[in-house]
Amino acid sequence: MKYKYVLFDFDGTLADTEEVNFVIYQKLAEKYNLRNITLDELGHIKKMSAKELMEYVELKKRYLPFILKRGKKLLNQDIRNVSLCKPDIFDYIRRIKSLGVNIGIITTNSKTNVKQFLDVHDADFFDFISSSTMFGKESKIKKIIKKEKLSNKDVLYVGDEIRDIHAAKKAGIDIVSVAWGYNTIESLEKNEPNYLIKEPEELLEILKSN
Repeated sequence: MKYKYVLFDFDGTLADTEEVNFVIYQKLAEKYNLRNITLDELGHIKKMSAKELMEYVELKKRYLPFILKRGKKLLNQDIRNVSLCKPDIFDYIRRIKSLGVNIGIITTNSKTNVKQFLDVHDADFFDFISSSTMFGKESKIKKIIKKEKLSNKDVLYVGDEIRDIHAAKKAGIDIVSVAWGYNTIESLEKNEPNYLIKEPEELLEILKSN
């Protein structure tokens, strides 16, 4: 089997946090004087990269760490009520792990939120959880590769955003983009991921065929 490590994003890939994060954004927008976003605009902004979205909502980069920290705390209040992006996704991840593949999570979210979510869904089988900055996934991936003495070809990342594609490519690893998350299929395709899947079972097929 080609891939020895499969790394997952959290929000939009495993956890369906879109609705609760939209509500949280409304609260933060008022506090930090950001552009208000309506439900009608979601289709438009889901085509944007993270950097494009920051410009669209007039978010100054220096405020980003504070907004993310506050957002994570607000999400913690509802994380136990968040649903899976796909009802059967953990069934397939368990099967992937049974193949001898190491699995981890690299996310912008907090470890606390992720662990609580995994606990609710009886999914305490990930080898590790790593929290990064908004644009820090590349460095986290590289650290794992160095620590575990891996080849770049050994590692596969699974995410739902354009920034996941960019991070994986900069880190020199393959990326599977999922069609059920934040960014639209069209916007993901434009950024040329190695794979684009619509159902979790396709990820298992990718691993078995490599």
